[in-house]
Amino acid sequence: MSYGLFHCCLHWAILALVWCCLGGVVPQVLPAQEATDSFSIALALPGGTYFATADNLGNVYRITASNSLEKYAPDGRLLSGYSNNRLGKATVLDVTNPLKTLAWYSEFRTVLFLDRSLTVLGELNLLQAGYPEVRTVASSRDGNLWIYDEVAFRLRKITPEGTQLYESQHLGQLFLDKINMLGMKESDNRLYASVAGMGIFVFDAFAQFQEQYLPEHPGESFEVRQDVLYYTDSTNLYAENMPLHQVQRTTLPAVAASGNRLNFAENRLLVWNPEVLYVLVK
Repeated sequence: MSYGLFHCCLHWAILALVWCCLGGVVPQVLPAQEATDSFSIALALPGGTYFATADNLGNVYRITASNSLEKYAPDGRLLSGYSNNRLGKATVLDVTNPLKTLAWYSEFRTVLFLDRSLTVLGELNLLQAGYPEVRTVASSRDGNLWIYDEVAFRLRKITPEGTQLYESQHLGQLFLDKINMLGMKESDNRLYASVAGMGIFVFDAFAQFQEQYLPEHPGESFEVRQDVLYYTDSTNLYAENMPLHQVQRTTLPAVAASGNRLNFAENRLLVWNPEVLYVLVK
């Protein structure tokens, strides 16, 4: 056998061995891919907006510049509204459970629970409930509430009356850096928390810390659905498959230019400024 023929046979024998060891699967490392689809404007709601989000039924919610809460149907019809100025400024709406909207009044450390017509179901003052330093809250699909206790360095799941159900490990003992949680979202029976300079912390349904995930392009606001992390920067929407570390990038439209605020929720990009709230869909 000639040397060239021997070398060729040896090469294919090695490839066959590798194929067998891998069970016939060729591993692939995929770079960030740019999506070919784009956004179109579905709604343009006039008026100043402080915060906006959407639920899994396509309804749009916002906190207006005048501190009212508003709910709109997918076609732009105003369905209901609510106003409360005794608790200060409403800062966040969480519609993870569309039948029980969470409104967070951070100045007074108070959570309001509202039904689908934005009628108040209940109110919880976290100071009175024994949680003096809470700046980040999130709704749970089971009707309960997630909070991060900055005094105890623990994530807690509590009832609408303030009774603790579960608590995490002491996060200050797991991480040496100060933990500054910017936002939390529940998805697929897990709790995801965006932590300044530290990526995404993942907790199970019982508040136990599972992992720290470092996004390729970390963002402050985010959404998670079926292990895909969605977030934006000033020019792109990123869809990052967390188990596979694969990223798909979609260029944001001109209406999302710098100076506007953004939130991606339930496959809708919400863009607002002092004059108008745009709802864009892919």
